[in-house]
Order: sequence, then C-alpha cells, then structure tokens
Amino acid sequence: MRTLPMPPQSAADVLATCIGGVADPALRLRLEAITGQLVADAANYDQLARIQSLHQVVRSPNVGAVTRPELEALYSKQMSASNGAARVIYSALRNAAPNGKCPLCGIGTVTVLDHHLPKARYPNLSVCPFNLVPACDFCNNAKRARFPACAEEQTLHPYYDDYTQQQWIFAQLDIAGPPVLLFHVIAPAHWPQVARLRAKQHFDVVKLGVSYTSNANDDLIPLRDHLTTIAATKGAAGVQAYLAEEQARYAARLNCWQHVMFQTLAANPWFIGGGYLQIPQ
Repeated sequence: MRTLPMPPQSAADVLATCIGGVADPALRLRLEAITGQLVADAANYDQLARIQSLHQVVRSPNVGAVTRPELEALYSKQMSASNGAARVIYSALRNAAPNGKCPLCGIGTVTVLDHHLPKARYPNLSVCPFNLVPACDFCNNAKRARFPACAEEQTLHPYYDDYTQQQWIFAQLDIAGPPVLLFHVIAPAHWPQVARLRAKQHFDVVKLGVSYTSNANDDLIPLRDHLTTIAATKGAAGVQAYLAEEQARYAARLNCWQHVMFQTLAANPWFIGGGYLQIPQ
C-alpha cells in the first residue's frame, strides 16, 4: 500500500553480523561455509523481486549442513532478540517506515518485521534485509506463512512494488440499513492481468476490506454531527463542498480509506441530501 526505499544494509553484512553472534563454534563454522550460498540466494531474491517474480524463488528447507531451525535461529536469536548481535539492524529496518505506519495497510503501527517470503518456507532468506518488511501485528498475523505459488498470488512488496500512483480501491455506500461503507478492488483496466490480480490478492490477504470498513464506519459517527452543522447554514451544497474538500485533502494517497470514503460520499446525492442523518448517533 505504501512504498519504502530499499534497505541500505547488504545481505552479506547482515549475515556476517548474525553469524558473529553465534556462540557455538561448530555451528558458526557451518554457517560460514554456506555464506556464499546465502548471499547468492539474497541476490537471486532481489533480481526476481525486481521483475515481480518472487513466486519463482525455490524453497530450501536446509542449506548445506545447516538445518532450517538453525537458519531461522539466526533471525530469532541474533536479530529480533533484544540482546541479539544484529538487533541494531533489526531496529533500523523496523523504524524505516515513516511515522511508524505499516506500509502493508497504511493504518496500523509498525511493531515487527514481516518476512515477505516466510522464514518457515524460505529459511535461507530469514535474515535477508530485502525480505524483511516493517509491519503491524494485524498484517503480520494475516499473512502468516503464506507464500506465492504463482505470479498473481504475490502480495505487494513495499521495496519493489509501487501501486500508489493510480486508484484501485473503491467503496460503495450500503443504505439497506444504517449507512455503511463497503470497500472493494477495481483495478484499472489497462493494468496487466497479473497486476490486477496481485492488487486483489493483497487486499484479501492483509484484510484491507476489514480494516477500511472498520475505520471508515467509525468515522461516520462524528461526521454526522459535523455535516448537520454545515447543512444548517450552507445546505446540501455546503455538505457536498465539504466532502469534496476532504476528498482532495487525501488525494496524495489515492487508496487510503479516508480518500475513498470522502470520494464515495461526495458522489452520493442521497447522502448529501440528508442521508447522513441516518447514521446512528
């Protein structure tokens, strides 16, 4: 949902820092023996990510004489652990999201690093900086151990994908009962099929429909009173003008829930004409 610059840390440097913190001399030697392979795997990841083909990354349960649990432990013991050798790198990656906002949803607060390709399936990438994305708990838990089996199953990657330049999330106002905003994906028709399917995949996997609906409908409650005050002096034209102004205020983020909400309401004659009075107090 939001883009992030590539991490400045190299895969080789992160790996060396993690291995340097391993206390077991025998394990450290085995890890050093596969360093070249792990760095090559990180480079391959970078190349495939740049052409939106991470589904082609081969899963490696073990690398050489190093097992999956031992590779995963490089992350859990050396990066995410508070006393880990690479904890400084972990913190730098986690703090790279502006204002601490989760780039996967644009709503939650970053609390963890999400393995874009899960370390349980790709332990060789467990400390690859390009594979570590700052995320909120909600998005991290929603993704869990999902991995793409084909191109269209790839969720959006903040380091490599920019889906911010055109609008692809929209909403409708359901008035069968109290007014409720329901969000959905309508990707631009000129986008390649894979891009359109990836947008929908991301929306579904990180449950943007749930987050957007919750935030927008909660915001409708105070909006009711504000629009009532505007209508008392400026009528429906004033209500429409206010909604349009709010839409424009969020136009820099076309797919955020605020922009989509005000866009939908500003284009709805029923709502502008007094339908907002049906919002429960």
